[in-house]
Amino acid sequence: MIRNQNRGFLRGLPTIIFSIPMTGSLGLLARSIYQCLEDIGLQPLRLRSLRGVPAYLRDLLTYRRLQKLHPSSVAATLQIAPLLSDRYAGAGAGRSLYFIQDLLCSTHVLERSPCRHLDIGSRIDGFVAQIAASRSIEVLDIRPLPAPPTPNLRFVQGDILAPPAKLLGEYELVSSLHALEHVGLGRYGDPVAPDGFERALAHAASFVACGGTLLISLPVARMGRHLVQFNSQRLFSNALLGDLLACLLPQFIPTWSFVVDDRRLPRMVSGAPDQLLADFQGFGLCGVAMRRQ
Repeated sequence: MIRNQNRGFLRGLPTIIFSIPMTGSLGLLARSIYQCLEDIGLQPLRLRSLRGVPAYLRDLLTYRRLQKLHPSSVAATLQIAPLLSDRYAGAGAGRSLYFIQDLLCSTHVLERSPCRHLDIGSRIDGFVAQIAASRSIEVLDIRPLPAPPTPNLRFVQGDILAPPAKLLGEYELVSSLHALEHVGLGRYGDPVAPDGFERALAHAASFVACGGTLLISLPVARMGRHLVQFNSQRLFSNALLGDLLACLLPQFIPTWSFVVDDRRLPRMVSGAPDQLLADFQGFGLCGVAMRRQ
């Protein structure tokens, strides 16, 4: 069943839902406070790396002892430069929510091979880079990109709330992963607009050609109302998200599937989307692909 759902994701670019075991308003507040501390350069969880101090000292003494017995043929000066946490990490960030989102979505794009693909505000060093490695992609972002790293990436700096008219109905695929919820909050230097999300979503949808696909990813949480965490992001209610998208995008037909991150262990699940949204726990990302009629 998981294998079949995975194939469905790659064919239809369905909804992705990631959740973590942090529920309720207190959990959301704690997450916001931690993100604020990170933004000013404080990372309390990094203090866990101090557990690596004994192992570091042991390895340093062992290295010095063996250096005398079996010296390297490459003459080098020894400098103390401790990195304490890597021994407790995995081989990479393969369990990251954004990593899985970017990988699955880019796999679909590569399999579908749209003639023209526009991305709005997704990570340049994630999803966009994965696409640009093998095919062309156009990117619209309000922030500058001084030197696109590859000719496959055609960059336009601009505001999604006032986009160039030449983009209308031009793209077989338009993507925006975990970006539209920020529009209108001023976080990235964009003008403040309380209705920024609705307007940005409408503009993104207008870029999609008939029969094309709109792929979006949004943060969702288990709560009764949508929430604005100013100026971080908007959070969308699991109970209201389906109706919201149906109201804002009536001309699009959604394709659904799910990846649930239960205690940071992402897994594919199957079932009716309404039920999965109803059972949604904690905070996460929800992405949905919609085909324009």
